[in-house]
Amino acid sequence: MDLQLELLPYHYYNTLGFDTELIDYINLVDDSIVMEKIKPLYKEGGRPPIDPRTYFRMHYLYFTRPEITSFRQLCKQLVDPKNHAWRNFIGTPNIEDVPAHNSLSHFRKAVSPELFYEILFDIIRQALKLDNFLHTTLAGIDSRPVYAHVNGYKKKRCSCENKETCDCEKTFSDPDAKVGVQRNKANQNKFFIGYRKHSIVCPTPSGPIVLLSIILPPDTSDVNVLLPLLEKLKQMGDLKVEYLAADLGYFSAEHQETSLVKHNVAVVTDFKKNTIIPESCSPEGKPECGEGYELIWDGFDKENYTSWFKGDEDKCVACPLQATCDKQFSFSFKDNPFFFGPVPQGSEPQNKILHFRKQVELAFAHESNQLDSVMRHKKVPVRKTVRVQSFFIMKDFFRLIERMIKHARGTILPKGHVEKIKELQQVQIEQMTLNFAV
Repeated sequence: MDLQLELLPYHYYNTLGFDTELIDYINLVDDSIVMEKIKPLYKEGGRPPIDPRTYFRMHYLYFTRPEITSFRQLCKQLVDPKNHAWRNFIGTPNIEDVPAHNSLSHFRKAVSPELFYEILFDIIRQALKLDNFLHTTLAGIDSRPVYAHVNGYKKKRCSCENKETCDCEKTFSDPDAKVGVQRNKANQNKFFIGYRKHSIVCPTPSGPIVLLSIILPPDTSDVNVLLPLLEKLKQMGDLKVEYLAADLGYFSAEHQETSLVKHNVAVVTDFKKNTIIPESCSPEGKPECGEGYELIWDGFDKENYTSWFKGDEDKCVACPLQATCDKQFSFSFKDNPFFFGPVPQGSEPQNKILHFRKQVELAFAHESNQLDSVMRHKKVPVRKTVRVQSFFIMKDFFRLIERMIKHARGTILPKGHVEKIKELQQVQIEQMTLNFAV
């Protein structure tokens, strides 16, 4: 038999049920950061606590297995005798040791979003080590609605005897949820109840992937989220983003200037129709010389935040000011960030960045339109801002892990890796069904 186990001993393939997703997770993903960050939360004394990686991997199954529709169903599947591979994966081979579904809720409540962010940053660092996976020079920013797990209209949920006369505020069953307005799209209501998820997206060979997100009330303006997201991105340290593609919702001269000066990130947007265009620019926002000829971009000086342009030699030949013109023009970025930034309007770099922006919109539309009968796809199954934030941080880094495994299969793992594991599984099935002579 020419099958070779290049990655793991045979018992790993057997105990994990020859499930390629679980095998590749064990082989490629280092989740020791979970133990490092969460173990200090346990109190000393009493019974030995359950390994936090057990809860972490249970959530991995929840977020990546389409057949799992709730945390309660996940635990029912784990205690099913036939799902021995899943129990081995989470580290509890015995059925009696499988945690109850309410302990998953306690896990997410005990672990703060900041700790989840630190776990996310560690996973991003692992992703950065994969060749040609995350192209962090360019990133995008966008938002999408998050539908809260609420029932009906606002009600007074106080303990007052007469709720009709008391001054208590009406709230939804999720007290932090608010009414928001979403963009006009086909087959969608104009209003929704919930939150808004703001994310920074990075390109990969298989499409854009969300790096990190923050959850805010739906009435929060997009432009006010730009700098907090960059601050959160800066906490990682190892990730360097130079250009950030954004739509007109992030159109702000003050924020674009702060982004470049303080965070060294150039925010690239188009400009609005009512934007006041400088006299030195054409109606398309391209700088012109005194004779009205379009200038050619010649670079950006980050030391003094100056954008340089030069004259077009083909047009300068017939210009009457050729003898007195320096053919070099400088414009201050701080005077007008929209037109004199590191990526000028109408240039080829801007066209490529805005093209990536369209890819980001399509990726978010696909995520937002996953509406079916499964509750966790239609509405977030947790309530209150902190828990919703933790839920989506986990969703983001498990999606990143899935994409890492997919990329590694095409670049690192042996050719035909998945097919070899399936062959091993078939060989074992054939051996178990052999009729032995008595």
